[in-house]
Formats: sequence, structure tokens, C-alpha cells
Amino acid sequence: MKDLKKIFIVVLICFSMFVLITCKKKNAGTESSSSSQVGDFAPDFVLKDISGNDVALSMFKGKVVLLEFWATWCPPCRASIPGLIAMQEKYGSRGLVVLGVSLDEGQNLAAKLTEFSREVKTNYAILLGTEHVAKAYNVRSIPVTFFIDKEGRIEQYFMGYTERFTENISELIEKNI
Repeated sequence: MKDLKKIFIVVLICFSMFVLITCKKKNAGTESSSSSQVGDFAPDFVLKDISGNDVALSMFKGKVVLLEFWATWCPPCRASIPGLIAMQEKYGSRGLVVLGVSLDEGQNLAAKLTEFSREVKTNYAILLGTEHVAKAYNVRSIPVTFFIDKEGRIEQYFMGYTERFTENISELIEKNI
């Protein structure tokens, strides 16, 4: 029985380390600029949403866009969702567009993401991400949220998630809407 407890603890520690390394939760939400992308025009893309419709970033020129790369298996990603829902609700009528780019993989992905979206009650578009789009944005860890201004330029980006995430992005939205 003692050996079983030790094995369980080791497995739990290894899983925790995997999640922390994969999602890069350390210093989450405090890093807000990228020397390679801030100030550049956001790379345009066309991705399918969970209903099968094409969504292009260029469709939202003239609006402020929050573009978050995330996955359902990532705890910090899931923690950021209520804040994104709140921001879309509060600022959507004033020109904010939230786009969630899922980097989940597997069969029946659109159906799984549709079910997930219903469970968490997202009010913004969930897009099926691709490796090509993730590379275009230099995504190395998730969640990462890009703040794109009305002209289509990346103004800032936020790596990871903290409780200040919503507050930090809300300040930017207020200045840019």
C-alpha cells in the first residue's frame, strides 16, 4: 500500500510538471510585449469555426480583436475563458471581437469543441487552429492572447494566465475602443 501511494505521488508530480512546462504558467499575464511581433500587422488567416464556417482575421479590420490560442486540456487556458466571456459581453457592442483558436487535436474535434463551448457557455467564436497559423504567430506555449488594434497591428500579447489577466486586457480595451 505504501508503494502504491509513492507511485501515485510520483505520477501526480510528473503530471503537474508536464502541465506547468507545457502551459508555461510561470509569470503568466505579466509579459506583455514581443520584440518580434508587437507593432507588426497580425498575420491574416482563414480558419473554420466549430460550425464549419470560414473565419478570416481580415473580416474584423476596424475592430479590436483578442486572439487567444488555447486548448481544452490546458488548465490555465480553461481558467482564462470566463474573463474572455466577460470581455466579449461587456465590450462586444463597442467593437471588440474575441476569437479562441483551439490547438486541440483528434477526431471529431469540431463536435468535441462544440460540446465544450456549450458547457462553458462561450459567447465568442471558437476556431479550429492549425500548425501553420500557430507558427505564423510564433506560439510556443498556451494560453497566449494577442491584442490586435483596429488597424490590425499586434499591440501586445499576454503569455499564460493570472487573476489579473482580465484587468490587464480590460485596460487596453478601454484605451483602444
